[in-house]
Amino acid sequence: MKITYFGHSHFFIEGNEYSIVLDPFKNVGLKEHAVKSDYVFCSHEHFDHNNASLAIGAKRVLNKFPFEIIKSNHDEKGGTLRGKNDILIFMLDGVKLAFLGDLGEYSNIDIINKLNGIDVLLLPVGGKYTINANGAYEYAVKSKAKLIVPMHYKVPNSNIDIKGVQPFTDKFKNVKMVDGPFEYKNESGVIVITPKQEV
Repeated sequence: MKITYFGHSHFFIEGNEYSIVLDPFKNVGLKEHAVKSDYVFCSHEHFDHNNASLAIGAKRVLNKFPFEIIKSNHDEKGGTLRGKNDILIFMLDGVKLAFLGDLGEYSNIDIINKLNGIDVLLLPVGGKYTINANGAYEYAVKSKAKLIVPMHYKVPNSNIDIKGVQPFTDKFKNVKMVDGPFEYKNESGVIVITPKQEV
């Protein structure tokens, strides 16, 4: 399985069974990468997460196997500030992944329980519009995810006002920086994938 990170929350994940684009952005100061994909998933309809046209030929993800969509909130006030957010749990090539989108609620035990047994956890860490480094750390640890991939943090050239990845990675001993795309081979710990982000 190959994971390409384009910055912000935009991923392209390719497996033997299918490929999927996650939260493609527009107008965030980064290059918008169009790729041919089987599926596309947008956690919510904000401009920096819903540019589904970048997933060429893709079908929208439906809430049926191998996909499970969990409803959550984009903020700590039941979605009244920034609306709702969908979390995607999915199986690809025998690997269980979870993509938290713009999760904004902290310490939700129901979500933590749903994440139990995840192999790869993609979670926001930049704060302001989502959970911050402390909140992300709690989800990462309590879910017992094998591999943690941070996202939705400040990268060079991004015009989104959020924190960088270091406040999150400083909480862990086992952190590896990798140039993308990243080939997943049953790794564990925290992997920071260098974004493919030409302007």
